Amino acid sequence: MRSPIMWVSCLACRAWAGMVCIAILGASTLAHAQANAAGTLTGTVRATPTGVALPYAVVSIGALGLERFSGADGRFVMPNVPAGTHAVTVRRIGFVPQPFTVTITAGGITTLEAQLVQIPVRLTAMKVRPAEPCKTPGLPDPAKFPEVAQLVGLLRENAATARTLATQHPFVYSQYRALGSLVNDSVHLVSVVAERMVGVREVLYRPGRVVTTTGRGAARSSVMTLPTILDLTDKAFIDNHCFRYSGSSVHAGAQGDETWVRLDVRASDKLRSPDVHGVFYLDSATAQLRRMELELSRADRLPPGLRSVRVVQVTTTFLEIAPGLSVIDDVCGINWIRANSGRGEPAHPAELQHVAAVHCGAPPPDVPATRELPPPVWVKGGRIARTALSCAELP
Repeated sequence: MRSPIMWVSCLACRAWAGMVCIAILGASTLAHAQANAAGTLTGTVRATPTGVALPYAVVSIGALGLERFSGADGRFVMPNVPAGTHAVTVRRIGFVPQPFTVTITAGGITTLEAQLVQIPVRLTAMKVRPAEPCKTPGLPDPAKFPEVAQLVGLLRENAATARTLATQHPFVYSQYRALGSLVNDSVHLVSVVAERMVGVREVLYRPGRVVTTTGRGAARSSVMTLPTILDLTDKAFIDNHCFRYSGSSVHAGAQGDETWVRLDVRASDKLRSPDVHGVFYLDSATAQLRRMELELSRADRLPPGLRSVRVVQVTTTFLEIAPGLSVIDDVCGINWIRANSGRGEPAHPAELQHVAAVHCGAPPPDVPATRELPPPVWVKGGRIARTALSCAELP
């Protein structure tokens, strides 16, 4: 999603029409030849020892770049797998990934019955402590910090599943975006627009480079590109952040009260320019990511034109469209401006995004192609109470 400071534009790609036609013909011929020497992998993914079918597990043959979700009944079908012996990985959020080896015969059907073991989320009493400096970033040692290592692993599995959904079943959002200013107890809306957005945008994360400035003089502008869930678990991000388990809390969910565990992420002290701190909440029962809070680090090092910004906060909540599959639901971002002595509370720029529908041209098994959601009650010139926002807790 786009940052509340300034928008990030994408470059469109162009291709020569003749070259496209040649590529399509070549790909069609190759696909026909491969189909004659390929078979089908099918089967069911279940939990052990209960035998309960696991919906929306990911079955992948990494060497071939093939991935499939299991359906609502745990069954999957992967056609056109080249004949031969292949390494297969079956994974699902909240379960231990399991490797398998299968042999595919040309024109044949190979059956794989996968059993996965659930990861029990450990809950221990935690004493709330102030944020600690990040002096030794990187993956936590599982021997010393088992809860933290486990939660980082679950967060990465959420990211892997999101990546599979985005690459294998591309989707777009229909959303409403509102811009305004938070003054005292409400946000005053100055614009409300409806738009369509690509489902997941992957950002090339660069440590300490989430804010970039271009141009000179009056044309000088700054852009903050916040990482997405796909970027937050790559090696560059992990190598420059510290992780800490911060206990659990109860929250209202779609199916009743849920216990969420909290994973705090802090940018390395070695980063001398703005990056991001984060807080991630995962449902202890399903290991699904429910909420993500990002905060700009080192705001004191922002470009001169943004020195009035004290803190940038962006909160993202997620909607489960099927068991184990989540997409973005709401985004709330606020730029907290430094107060000027004697001038009262300043107006804090705010951006709100609400997903009204999710559209998928080729959805995962048993998932509707379109999911409609109630639109927000936003109007230009209207107000939204501060208490109704997910990101309006004054830092």
